[in-house]
Amino acid sequence: FTFDSNDGWLNPSGYTSSYQSWMWKRHAGFDVVTWTGNNTSATRIHNLGRTPEMIWYKNMSATRNWKVYHKGLNGGTNPENYVMDLNQSIAESSNTNYMTGTAPTSLTFVSGNDGDTNGAGDDYIAFLFASVDGVSKVGSYNGSTSNVTLDLGFQPRYIIVKARNPASGNQRWQVMDTLRGMTSGSAARMYLDDNQAQQTGPYVTSVSSTGITLATGYTYSNTNGYEYIYYAHA
Repeated sequence: FTFDSNDGWLNPSGYTSSYQSWMWKRHAGFDVVTWTGNNTSATRIHNLGRTPEMIWYKNMSATRNWKVYHKGLNGGTNPENYVMDLNQSIAESSNTNYMTGTAPTSLTFVSGNDGDTNGAGDDYIAFLFASVDGVSKVGSYNGSTSNVTLDLGFQPRYIIVKARNPASGNQRWQVMDTLRGMTSGSAARMYLDDNQAQQTGPYVTSVSSTGITLATGYTYSNTNGYEYIYYAHA
């Protein structure tokens, strides 16, 4: 469900505390842009005032995949030439259509000539994320045989983690937050790309005022040989 509002959303009758929502508002680290596609490569203006480090694209008129740009794709080398799907657990893939290989700037981003990003006559929305000291962090890390600590500069209340490789197997878009539980030795996780209920386990070994430590041995967040991207918010 999506509950869009400038000042919150009203809990409909019958919804209980077992339902979860996350809400953002426009600020230095988050912006929303909409447009109608015209089947070309188009430059869009945003209001972040800094370069977007993650962008979610969605065609609102048709059944199309969510396209994700993240600065950590391809290990951070020309990430605008690669893409992931928010609604699928597959690994990153090479794609020069959805952004026409054009990196975003502090003023603009590109929606390429692609049905997922700028098909003729369809309506589109993009969610843009950037790092802000003490508030949000977009980053990447390598999986390890040991626990991995992410130095965020703040205590996270919300975090998304996704393995960008390997191509085989499922690598879920794992979501954890403090409302459902994200403490030393325990965390509740759900998946953006799947409709199953949450799972609870020792995926997090500690949470501090400066970051989070992820336990080793878990495919979706810390396995040796995997490379991960993430977004965290205070």
